[in-house]
Amino acid sequence: MLRSALLLLAFTTVASAQSLPLRQSTLDFSARDPNFRVELDSTVNARWLGGGVSAPRWSPDGAWLYFQYALDPQPILPGLQPDDPWWRVSRDGRRVESVTRAAALEIPTQMRHTRDARRAVWFHRGSLSYWKRGAPTKVLLTRADGINPFWTPDERAIRWLEDRNLWEMDPETGVTRQLTRAHQQRDTARTDKQRAELVRQQIEIFEFARRNRDARDSTYRRQVAERWAAPITVPYKDGETISALQLSAGGSYATYVITPRVTTTQTTFSDYVNDSGVVVQRTSRPKVGSPVPVRRAMIVAADPLATPDSVKAIAVDMDTAKFGGKKVTAVNAFWNDQGTRFVVEFQSLDHKDRWFVLVNPADGKHERVLHHIHDPAWFGGAGQAQGWLGTSWAEFLPDGETLAITSEETGWAHLYLVTMQGESRALTSGDWEVRNISRSNDGTAWWIRAGVEHPNEMHLYELPLRGGTLTRINPPGEGEALPTPSPDGSTLAYRWSTPTEMMDLYIMPRRAGAAATRVTRSGTDAFYRIAWPESEFISFPDDRGQPVFARVYKPLSTHANRPAVMEIHGAGYAQGVHKTFAGSSAHGGALTAQYLAARGVTYVVLDYRGSAGYGRDMRTDIYRSMGDRDVKSAVAAIPVLQQRYGVNAQKVGLFGCSYGGFFTLMALFQHPGVFQGGVAQCSVTDWSHYNHGYTARILNGAPVDDTTAYRVSAPINYAEGLRDRLILQHGLVDGNVQYQDAVRLVQRLMELGKDFEFVTYPIDAHGWGTRWARIDSQRRMMKLWDEVLLR
Repeated sequence: MLRSALLLLAFTTVASAQSLPLRQSTLDFSARDPNFRVELDSTVNARWLGGGVSAPRWSPDGAWLYFQYALDPQPILPGLQPDDPWWRVSRDGRRVESVTRAAALEIPTQMRHTRDARRAVWFHRGSLSYWKRGAPTKVLLTRADGINPFWTPDERAIRWLEDRNLWEMDPETGVTRQLTRAHQQRDTARTDKQRAELVRQQIEIFEFARRNRDARDSTYRRQVAERWAAPITVPYKDGETISALQLSAGGSYATYVITPRVTTTQTTFSDYVNDSGVVVQRTSRPKVGSPVPVRRAMIVAADPLATPDSVKAIAVDMDTAKFGGKKVTAVNAFWNDQGTRFVVEFQSLDHKDRWFVLVNPADGKHERVLHHIHDPAWFGGAGQAQGWLGTSWAEFLPDGETLAITSEETGWAHLYLVTMQGESRALTSGDWEVRNISRSNDGTAWWIRAGVEHPNEMHLYELPLRGGTLTRINPPGEGEALPTPSPDGSTLAYRWSTPTEMMDLYIMPRRAGAAATRVTRSGTDAFYRIAWPESEFISFPDDRGQPVFARVYKPLSTHANRPAVMEIHGAGYAQGVHKTFAGSSAHGGALTAQYLAARGVTYVVLDYRGSAGYGRDMRTDIYRSMGDRDVKSAVAAIPVLQQRYGVNAQKVGLFGCSYGGFFTLMALFQHPGVFQGGVAQCSVTDWSHYNHGYTARILNGAPVDDTTAYRVSAPINYAEGLRDRLILQHGLVDGNVQYQDAVRLVQRLMELGKDFEFVTYPIDAHGWGTRWARIDSQRRMMKLWDEVLLR
């Protein structure tokens, strides 16, 4: 009762109301001052510019949107999130109020509402809570470890997984049932035959042994006969883990995915500078080529009177003959709401194929393949569907006979509906990608984030559940929207940024053409005083006529050398070019662009071949040869910059972190003289030493499977080509691209007698987390540009 009262107080406790929009400055762009100078050390963190709308979340009733926002943003310690003040805005956008931190922290981040939005459950701060419109919020249970509740299809109860088991509760009465019981069974194939023989001899020789056996058997039979109904046993063996555990509607079957334990060798590295005073050995992921667990989809028929050891799970058929001779792994298994259709997703271990298979739960046999996609490189799709041997996005429609998926059948990730007869129909089409997708809370429409108008934009669109007109919801204009719909879907809160404006919060009725209310106006006095360079979004053909995209910041002054610097994004399959205000970090952004533009440098953010958001052909252009087509994107950019912007082709540098660092090395090693200098930060130098999930799909397996792909994609093999200035920067405790990558290349460069600079950041991991590394990295890079581009 006390807890309920506290929750009610949290939802209502406020301070004073404020006028809209909340502002970080009274200035506007008319305050631009060409004489205002940005200091180099301030380019590594954009916090002082303002912005920072974060953590938007709706109250359970959808009446208020809570968020964090600082009117006077202060510096924060490296690695920490800003502890900004909390606010709430009414759903009609007419009132904004400050709230206490204690009150705001009671607002959950992940609520599960019913379709009518009149009830919700969530787990937050150690408590499973239930909200019903017009009634006090109830705490159903408390746990030290988190759980993820969800509604049953009929929305009468909630379920959650805990300690490998599925639980169900009626939130009105609090009555709780354990639906499944995980049971570790012994592997009978490993029974000690010698011991079994000794037992047989004892029984054969001694009467007391026979009587004891008979008595035990009699007791066991009596216990079985008198057994009461128990949760469905879910068997597994030592070392196996359980995931995707579900019950079919009606409880006839329990299904799940088993992941066996595989033996891998973890990579190790040393942490020399820490608060213990001693060297600490740390471990990270295994290297590419390490064993991959082959997962199986399992089915257990409900038998509430069965003894656990007698329960036999059926493995869904994985015969390679069913998959064109390929070895596969089961990545997901799921039911429709009616409990009449059971589907398993399989993926080939070579990352090139994905199948959705309709399975007969009675025997685990395939009824038919509902959908199959094959890509000679590696398959892709929206969201997580990128060939990582992870779960793809897929869900049943309410009719239980139609499956929604995404696929790249046309070369672009689009939404499809698939019948249980295996017939598919596209709901979206065009030379654009579905980037994220979810179903509206009432189940009548799809909410899709995509860049239909331009690949460097991102907007929210609505599409009827079975197809129709795709309608943009957030208002017109260039930019990117991050939506947060209200629980009932009637109101849309969204964060919005344009090429010249920082990300701000807006709220509007969720319908096309509705007026949006601006809740915040970001930017400190410094933001409005800075003379920001004008930027253009361009595309141009590479040497094969394939499109490449870039954002070009024009210089604010004229330098005699007319130099240019290219920012190369990390992650490979990612997007660096956005029609937003880009902020800044130690690895590029608007502040770095402004600093260089003020010195007469043309600054270019490049989305090379291999980047995200531009379709399948762009994505797979690096297949079996990273550092080729992608790097040639940068080479092809130089004459474009020369012709359109007057850049001196002999005064171009480039830099990047992670994949961007790898890219920088390949550019300097394979194209000597094209770039006058490069800064390679936290760089992959040999893909044979990176992880399996990322690397094997792009380079056609493990190093032993395709030695050519690994050889031609490793910068260390081309180090002899270095003629231009190079700075290597690497964090000593990088658990992703490990320090080993850097020192192996350093040794190779020394053996070749090359001139280069190598910097170690002793307490930094991947990227630069500390202020000291960020500043040092930026200073060294700017010094390099001074020496090779500006002199």
